[in-house]
Amino acid sequence: MSKKIKILSVIETLGNGGAERVLINTLPALQKIGIECEVAILFETDDLAEELEMQGIKVHRLHLSHKWNVVEGIYKLNQLIKKHHYDIIHAHLFFAYFYTGLIKLFHTNVKTVTTFHNLGYNTYPATTFVKKLRKNLDAFVVNKLVDKKVAVSGAVRDHYVAHLNISHVDVIFNSFPLGQIDTAQDIKATEILKKYVNASKYDLFSITPGRLVKEKGHTYLLEAIERLDKVTIKLCHFIVGSGPLEEDIKSEIKEKKLLNVVLIPGLLQEDLFQFIRACDFVVVPSISEGFGMVVGEAMALVKPIVATDIDGVVDMIENNKEGLLVPAKNSEALAKAIERLYNDAALRDSLAENAKEKIKQFDTKIIAKQWKAYYEEMLRG
Repeated sequence: MSKKIKILSVIETLGNGGAERVLINTLPALQKIGIECEVAILFETDDLAEELEMQGIKVHRLHLSHKWNVVEGIYKLNQLIKKHHYDIIHAHLFFAYFYTGLIKLFHTNVKTVTTFHNLGYNTYPATTFVKKLRKNLDAFVVNKLVDKKVAVSGAVRDHYVAHLNISHVDVIFNSFPLGQIDTAQDIKATEILKKYVNASKYDLFSITPGRLVKEKGHTYLLEAIERLDKVTIKLCHFIVGSGPLEEDIKSEIKEKKLLNVVLIPGLLQEDLFQFIRACDFVVVPSISEGFGMVVGEAMALVKPIVATDIDGVVDMIENNKEGLLVPAKNSEALAKAIERLYNDAALRDSLAENAKEKIKQFDTKIIAKQWKAYYEEMLRG
């Protein structure tokens, strides 16, 4: 196509979450291959906006006064589209595709697509009248008002097809900017770890990065480490993240007297990557994942992984090849896998090298080309 395609990505916020990080990874790569990208944030949080703006991507902050202020949402999006003449509006998360669908009624010539990122109806099942009403609204908007639907994994596709009765959902995986991760400055592990622990007390260090929410399975992780305390291994485990369960996790660590577990409430992405580099392996005990971003980042950082064999993880890891997989919600199996990895340096090296090769399939350069082809096909259609 001779004309440069212009995309507006609409998202609820640019807080530090998985869907938001996808934009940070993908949009700069799209710009480099000729797609003009801009972003509209519906609500206040814009923690990651500067990362996009530094790479030449314009961010429009709409500051809707309330998430259900439909008149304001339609008006502000309408003004933006009239002024900038986008070819495609690409929505991420519910309120983004809700308002994108409504605005389609006023701009029928603009193509629309939404990406599904999670297994939302498993986490928040429609068990009340209000939730059922909301689910029916979801189904109406995506089926009647949004042109194309994309999921970040096969599991997410199947989830939304089943729950919203969608006839067809395409799959384009999330991606990782491997070039940037590979060239990140490397700091000596001891310099990072000694800020938090007496590193000389331990032989190995492991880490669980991610939001402190129920879906990440921290309870089973702490149960597993409690089991390992009865075994003579010198392992220090870090939990890095923030979220609503922070105080609960602190209390559980204290209650179980897990002196070898350190909770760090949150780190900037670059600092988190350095911390993962400093550790010997990564543990991902999630009970639900749409797409395991933390798993992919660990693979890109060439780290062996223990993870649960859930949808959203198995797309990237084959058991005993790129990582060790255990059943979700099974602290005994998790403890045994951690102990196995702790005791076997050759296995750690083998898993890490295999992971390094596998994650190349998810390089942002490759996924950006898939999105470019997808956008071009949308406009041809």
